[in-house]
Amino acid sequence: MKAISKISWYVIAAAIALALAFVMATLKYPLGLMLGLGAAFIILILPIIFYKIEAGVFLIGFFLPFERVPTIELGAATLKINHLLIILTLVTCLFAVLTRQVKIPKDPIRAAVTFFLLTLLASLPVAVNMSRALQVYAFMILMGLVYFVVTTAVRSKESLKLVLSGVLWGALIAGIFGILQFGGDMIGLPNEITLLKKGYDSSTFGFARVQAFSQEPLYFANYIFIPLLLIFFLNIKNSISEVFNRNISYLLLVVLLIDFVLTVSRGAYLAAAVVFVVILVTQAKTIINFKTVSIALAIIFFTATGAYLALSRSESRAIDEFVGHVAVEDREEGESVVMRLSAANRAYEMFVDKPILGVGLGNFGPMIQGDPDEPPEEDGWAIVNNEYLELLAEGGLVAFVGFVILVVAIYARGLKAYFASRGNFAAPVIFALLAALLGILVQYATFSTLYIIHVWFLIGLIGATSNIVLNKNEK
Repeated sequence: MKAISKISWYVIAAAIALALAFVMATLKYPLGLMLGLGAAFIILILPIIFYKIEAGVFLIGFFLPFERVPTIELGAATLKINHLLIILTLVTCLFAVLTRQVKIPKDPIRAAVTFFLLTLLASLPVAVNMSRALQVYAFMILMGLVYFVVTTAVRSKESLKLVLSGVLWGALIAGIFGILQFGGDMIGLPNEITLLKKGYDSSTFGFARVQAFSQEPLYFANYIFIPLLLIFFLNIKNSISEVFNRNISYLLLVVLLIDFVLTVSRGAYLAAAVVFVVILVTQAKTIINFKTVSIALAIIFFTATGAYLALSRSESRAIDEFVGHVAVEDREEGESVVMRLSAANRAYEMFVDKPILGVGLGNFGPMIQGDPDEPPEEDGWAIVNNEYLELLAEGGLVAFVGFVILVVAIYARGLKAYFASRGNFAAPVIFALLAALLGILVQYATFSTLYIIHVWFLIGLIGATSNIVLNKNEK
């Protein structure tokens, strides 16, 4: 573990340097230079991943929040740094399996993932825009590979600790950048520097909605559930020092909470409320004590103070706009609310019209467009902004049942591992991951992109941790 930790520091330093160079190339230089940087990145990390497969998963975990920056646009597809890492780690995993260095673990969740992918495949023949359907299915296959890579590479408690440390270090970089992003916008820095997309800067609400390196604030808020709950439960069980520096973890907790508030994602707020209630009900004996409550109150104070100061130092309308948006005062005329309700109604109508197989994977956007063969508008294909309705509309009951079976399999396996691991390191990890997934599932009622790497990485971590406990790989 000590040797791996030393490697990890060098990997982080080199990865950050390359990522920054990648960003500069994206902003200023042509495609050739960007591809050159990508090749340099592969050359740098391939020996490390080949030596330790877990290092590949460590890097994927570190780069989870780097969803939009750095990226390379290749036609209709967006090549992300994690796409390269997933493929490289997959090749290494397959080589290790074929040479019998690694065994594919017994894993019922993997069977549920495969079944879900097959149910999505069933909807392809009915798609009116086959290219769109095939593109989405290719991304879903990649998500299935994310699960395979994580569960194949993370086979021991030590490798799990390494990967969790990568997740938290990546969250630290993204979290601090989110705060700087808000401050940079407040003092008038251009979006080219803050990396805020138009509409998420202060022009809309008088303050920036933090998105860090993510596509949208709601995606960043969705991602935050993972490191936030890991830090919380590992601290509760006094296990954080096995993965991350305890003092820095308190700082990261406050930073992520402030970022979470400043994303102004109503769906994420609702999800957080549900997760909080579930934790309070199921973990009351663990968390209700003087030490935990005192630390929690201190963190809430610093978070509330930080968020208030950030908003109060923005434009004069910032606090009123924040309160109005959170209270959904625009529910009758706000573009966001009205468009979401309209899309939900269209999705329900499509499901009623074709309830078994739906209209085809990824085909909600083409269906509501005048000509389904026309390319999408500048903002991309329209979506339902409700994953469950989108699944019903695009894949029908077949895909929806496949998804339900997958969720049931994840929680059945995860809870079984949780009760089997009470008292050791894996227990708080599994509970934190299951709670994070609950938050994501609740928030999925307000957005609908299924092929998000951090979601499937999370599912992979649940599977891997459960396998470590239930397959007797942990002493």
